[in-house]
Amino acid sequence: MMHSTVVTKPLGLYLAAASSSGGDELSNESSHTRLGKRSLRVLVVEDEFFISLHTKEMLEALGHIVVGVAVSANQAVQLAERNKPDVVLMDIRLNGDRDGIEAAEEIYRRLDIQSIFVSANSDPRTRERAAALRPLGFLQKPLSAERLEDGLRAVR
Repeated sequence: MMHSTVVTKPLGLYLAAASSSGGDELSNESSHTRLGKRSLRVLVVEDEFFISLHTKEMLEALGHIVVGVAVSANQAVQLAERNKPDVVLMDIRLNGDRDGIEAAEEIYRRLDIQSIFVSANSDPRTRERAAALRPLGFLQKPLSAERLEDGLRAVR
């Protein structure tokens, strides 16, 4: 009796952050554009599991190293101290009693590491609080690989 083995490749997880062009932004074009660019060590601070997973996957496809994923301000500060990222990709709304703006301020004050804020929230008061820290940038959710790569150019 003959048995056959079927080998399947795991599927990637891509959420609703597709480009308006409808193309696969993590295709060969991304791998060609990153040649000769410095890989960044990035700390992702995001309390939504699937968004953090998707962000991590996009960063790695762009050639960057994700040094940690935090879900709260306190965890973000701890991971930044331990892993010394080049930049923090910081969601503004987080689990816990402190938000991403407070975490970014503490990380910058203690470690001199700047943040790029990521948020679906664009209310003027929150944006003013975040802008007062002079972040490297703001990225609107949902993130796309193209938007993420453009935002990270400020770090280089």
